[in-house]
Amino acid sequence: MAGLVTVFVLAGLRQDDKARVRERTALLASLRAREAVMAQALVTTNDEQDTLKHLVSGDFTPLHRSFGLKLHDGFGFEFVYITDARGNVIYSSERGQQNQLHAFSWIRPAIQRALAEGQKAALSGVVASQDAAGLMVARPFDEKVEGLDVAQPLVAITVDVIDPDFLRMVGGPASLDDVELIQHPHGGERKPGVFVPNLYDGSEAELVWRSTQPGSRMLWGLMPAAVVLTSLLAVLFLVLMVRARRMAAALIASEAKARALAARDYLTGLLNRGAFIEALDAAIAGRRNGETLALLFVDLDDFKEINDRAGHAAGDDLLRAVARRLEEALGEGTLVARFGGDEFVAALRCREDGDLDRVVERLFRMLEPPVLLEQGGELGVSASVGAARVPQDAATGADLMRLADVALYKAKADGAGLFRLFEPGFEQAQIRRRHVEAELAAALDKGEIKLVYQPQVDVESERIVGFEVLARWDHPIRGRILPGEFMPVAESSRLMGRFDTYVLRLALVEARALPGVTLSVNMSALNLRNGAIFQTVAEALAETGFDPARLEIEITESAILDAAGDTQAALEKLRDMGVRLALDDFGTGHASLVHVRRFPITKLKIDKSFILNLGTDRDASAIVEYVVRLGRSLGITLTAEGVETREQLRFLRAFGAQQAQGYLFAPPLPLVAAAAMLERQQAAAHGVAAPDAAGGAGVPEASAVSRQPS
Repeated sequence: MAGLVTVFVLAGLRQDDKARVRERTALLASLRAREAVMAQALVTTNDEQDTLKHLVSGDFTPLHRSFGLKLHDGFGFEFVYITDARGNVIYSSERGQQNQLHAFSWIRPAIQRALAEGQKAALSGVVASQDAAGLMVARPFDEKVEGLDVAQPLVAITVDVIDPDFLRMVGGPASLDDVELIQHPHGGERKPGVFVPNLYDGSEAELVWRSTQPGSRMLWGLMPAAVVLTSLLAVLFLVLMVRARRMAAALIASEAKARALAARDYLTGLLNRGAFIEALDAAIAGRRNGETLALLFVDLDDFKEINDRAGHAAGDDLLRAVARRLEEALGEGTLVARFGGDEFVAALRCREDGDLDRVVERLFRMLEPPVLLEQGGELGVSASVGAARVPQDAATGADLMRLADVALYKAKADGAGLFRLFEPGFEQAQIRRRHVEAELAAALDKGEIKLVYQPQVDVESERIVGFEVLARWDHPIRGRILPGEFMPVAESSRLMGRFDTYVLRLALVEARALPGVTLSVNMSALNLRNGAIFQTVAEALAETGFDPARLEIEITESAILDAAGDTQAALEKLRDMGVRLALDDFGTGHASLVHVRRFPITKLKIDKSFILNLGTDRDASAIVEYVVRLGRSLGITLTAEGVETREQLRFLRAFGAQQAQGYLFAPPLPLVAAAAMLERQQAAAHGVAAPDAAGGAGVPEASAVSRQPS
């Protein structure tokens, strides 16, 4: 309230200051206007030639009638004089009476001062003495006259007495009341004023008045309301103080509860990341000599798929159940936290060498039973666990967490539901992985990624109908590197999108040497999930001019399962362009033909694990036969991968599969060999022997091509 009052007071004072400035300006303007009227009156009433003629002849009566009386009676100017250049009076009229000099005693100093200073000072202004005060205007004659023995030029002077009527007249245009003239202003409390030069003695006089003070009036108007409001606020403050004293105890009690809640994960009630890290650092600092502190990173396997398949509510139920089982398995005194998503962390003290193994074994045992969901049903759960220890592996909390994360990564890389305790070689593996990632990025820049082409043949005629594009890395030092070594690195890094684009564009350029057949190019699930697949393919086709009808994009089952609405729209746009879509490794994941029908799939590629057991495993044969028949009924082409024997090909023909691919026909071939193989087939179709890659006559059978891996 004090601050508010201060603001209002300052605003009011500022408003008063502005009002005083306006009033000063208006009063000075009114005074100058009066001087202008007096100067104009001198000009209009004073005919210099006539006046000089009367002065020379000494005939002052007509001069008084035409000059002095006119200024007095017509304009109300009390005193009129004509003096020589030294201020000596030649003609005078005071209050209409000729030859009167009663007031000239207090006017003379001003006249003499004005004439002595000449052009340096105005010949008009305020004259104020102890006897009287007036506004004087003097105007020198333009002409000089012979016959007068006086100092020339002559000067016509008129004075308007400053009395209450004059002050009201001057203050009227400025809307000012109680205007006064003070000859010798003094300090102390006084009204607003404006200083004007006093021609009487060269000092300053002051015009003062009663200011309107709009700001002060506003403040006085608001003061009662301010007093009432202040009183109400004071009462309210006292009430709040009384309540605050009563609430103090409750606030102190709730503060501890708030701190505890701030340190907890909202879903599971476990510690959150910040609270756990703080507690871990304290536990490491308080560790006794010879005591081991183990840190466990627990990550649920395939949690994203569970979440997508069963819904987020079921995923939340699963996380809460896992949190309870972790606390129960690890026991009291163990720090357990959820870092986010499906990542749990625990820290426990181990006094004996086997403590950690026993705890992990109990943890896996507790996680085995399915989790019962609140909305009905149950979910199975498994987890991968990585661990590191203080002081064996690390000395600080940050290093301990980093190494436990490395161990978890190793556990997940080796398979689901595994435990790995950190070993120095794990970190070296991650360093190597990062090194491979950097080298792979450089390989894309340098064009070290090469393409090979494996034929896809018609099962009945064994004629080539297409080629699948496969990538190989020709490392300058390590030689040729197969995809199994570098593709996991690309998929887990940000290189996958760039890698797919590189392979697709290079394949479309090289495929000009493979006319008349389709070209199958694999695209990663990453490109499918982020919706970039349509733009990537469309730009590559536009840049290379490749026929979209000859292009077949291969995607995996897992990519289909993770696909959202945007993905389906992107695939349908590709289909509308004429691009074909194949589902690779069908049968290895969880996709079914029901899922397949949601997307514009034109081909299913049956995984080679089923083809390998054809003729030896009745279940494998039954599965392949069922998939082929059902696919044909839906109008979807079936391609069998990994065909290596004639017996497998015979079964595929019997089942009705349309296409096959494998070492029975040819391994992945360099572009030159693939083109030569296609050329031999085309030549055989026309009954002409085409030269082989070595320059000799080729054989028409596709199986005559070397089947050694490339």
